[in-house]
Amino acid sequence: MNHQITLEELLSQLKRIPAEWLDADGHKVLESISIVVERINDVTIDLDLIKAILSEDPYALDVFRLFLDMSQDIFANEMRIRGVKGDFTSIRKKCENNSEEIAEILMELGLADVINTHRSHEWTLQDVLWDRYGHMRGRAMAAQKRGSTLEDAVESILIELRNEIGITFNRGGNFVSRSGKQAKADFAIPSKEVPHIIIEVKGYEATGSKLTDILGDILKVMEAKDEDTHYFFVTDGIGWYRRLSDLKKIVEHHQRGDIEMIYTIGTLQDLKENIRYILASRRPNDLSDRLN
Repeated sequence: MNHQITLEELLSQLKRIPAEWLDADGHKVLESISIVVERINDVTIDLDLIKAILSEDPYALDVFRLFLDMSQDIFANEMRIRGVKGDFTSIRKKCENNSEEIAEILMELGLADVINTHRSHEWTLQDVLWDRYGHMRGRAMAAQKRGSTLEDAVESILIELRNEIGITFNRGGNFVSRSGKQAKADFAIPSKEVPHIIIEVKGYEATGSKLTDILGDILKVMEAKDEDTHYFFVTDGIGWYRRLSDLKKIVEHHQRGDIEMIYTIGTLQDLKENIRYILASRRPNDLSDRLN
């Protein structure tokens, strides 16, 4: 509880924040791409072939969806209006037992023609750049979600504590101190009304003007929170390496006692145990006393 983290220690903990696109399903789709491409190479694309591939490998449905250039939601809608209900994941699970029905719809959507067109297409440099631009746009949009990914990780440990010791918490919105001052809090424990613990979460993979917003947010929390409110900061991401001066200021706030501790994805279990320790150290009716 008394240990203070240094800038050097924090930098050693920083890691790239996952965008969560290449999960277990992602790996299976990549494997299926190789299998499907080999199966359809130089053969006639017909219903029997598509049916056989789907029954053997449900993740081939992902590959066929890519050929048709459809998102999972759009593909599921196309299937739904043709009698196959459910989201994309549930439709994938139906491939083993309903491969013929799904294969028929794929053929109706023009899968054979699309595959034949791609097989005969000779890729140009322009095609490569267009394709790469599409992937980069996808990565950029995924990067926008990394902040919520970090918040989700924090929420996961709070849910664990809720299940283990019955804590309550709020995600997002403004908290209100005893004096009536307000400021934004990513998480407030036990509630936004006179919270006992405040957690700010910010991850950075790329740089930009918003990178320095967190400094202003920290000052607002420091000004609004009650003196005995615990204030934690959770961050990660390699973008900080290019903004060391900002990270240094945050560490300085921590070393002055304004921020009790700074955590990363790798040390979230320490945050969990710290919260457990703080709540266990309080009188049983102390949290309700704060509201009176």
